[in-house]
Amino acid sequence: MRVWWYIASQYLKTTLSILLFSVSIYFILTYMEDSQHYFDGREVTSKTLFLYYFWQLPAVTIQFMPFTVLIGGIITNWLLAKHGEIAALRAAGLSMMKIAIPLIYVGMFFTAGQFFISEFILPTSSTHFYKIRRVEVEGKKNENVFTESTWLKSKGTVLHFEKYDEQKEELFGIEYFKSENASSLKQIVHANSGYFDENIGNWVLRAAVVTNLDTSSQITKTEIKPLFVTNIDFAPPKVLKQTSDSNQLSYWQLKKIIEDAEMAGTNVSDRIVDLYIKISSPFANLLFVFLTIPFALRKERQEEKYIGIIICLVTALIYCFGNMALRSFAIKGSIHPLFAAWVMNILVALLSYMLIRKLDKGQ
Repeated sequence: MRVWWYIASQYLKTTLSILLFSVSIYFILTYMEDSQHYFDGREVTSKTLFLYYFWQLPAVTIQFMPFTVLIGGIITNWLLAKHGEIAALRAAGLSMMKIAIPLIYVGMFFTAGQFFISEFILPTSSTHFYKIRRVEVEGKKNENVFTESTWLKSKGTVLHFEKYDEQKEELFGIEYFKSENASSLKQIVHANSGYFDENIGNWVLRAAVVTNLDTSSQITKTEIKPLFVTNIDFAPPKVLKQTSDSNQLSYWQLKKIIEDAEMAGTNVSDRIVDLYIKISSPFANLLFVFLTIPFALRKERQEEKYIGIIICLVTALIYCFGNMALRSFAIKGSIHPLFAAWVMNILVALLSYMLIRKLDKGQ
């Protein structure tokens, strides 16, 4: 229907305009703040300054996207109701849900857009941003980026290291324990550094001090080996990429890191929560479309409509801060990560459905 295209185009133009305005204001205010504090005393070229903000654009866009969809929906619905177009469509026998179909399509467009940005653009842009901030702005060296003290586990062995250099892909301050059974150590190995040998698929320790023990845990032999091959057979870049934010990883990359980390016995509860959130968060765009329908198209007095819009905005804020709180609880293990990622979506969906049904019945 032509009227549906008209409604969808109006909603799309309004939302994109608000998104562009919001992102522009954010960068202007951020630059004003950074120029007085963060960049003060640092020699930053115009090119570096441009790239510093350019690579933030995808992350900022998806942060603002759900709320611009909400504001755009309120404005579009209010204008349609003000001009009598909604009343005409309802007089023609169309239900509220049918009238809202073009709005839902636009919400699906922004949902798919956030999925696309999050999966294919954000990992690369975030990596570039962190590199520019750390190296070109703050003047730090890449080789000084470490993952701190972590344990790796394999069958019958445990490897502990103090630092992992992501750039060189090497371990430092290594202790390697090999056990005969659950209560008896067979071998203890100390080494200053180690690397992952791609050919054999295991970690190799350099200048390893190898101490062998008997069944009574008495030392039987100590020797120094130039190279000592462990049975740890997974590469830390897949397991220990902890200096990289989850935003720097696609869904499948993050999923693989979690699987490898769990095999290694590493605690990655925050990664698990972020994995579920990667799927649930884009649906906020669609949910906020439904949220605008019952509040923005009411026929009561003007002041009641304003109250409805305020309730709509407050609900969106509760959704946002509720997700943040639930994520914290999930990381602590108080609730399941899947529940934390989806419960607010479900609640907002149920609230919107009940209000739309009530509006459609003329109550």
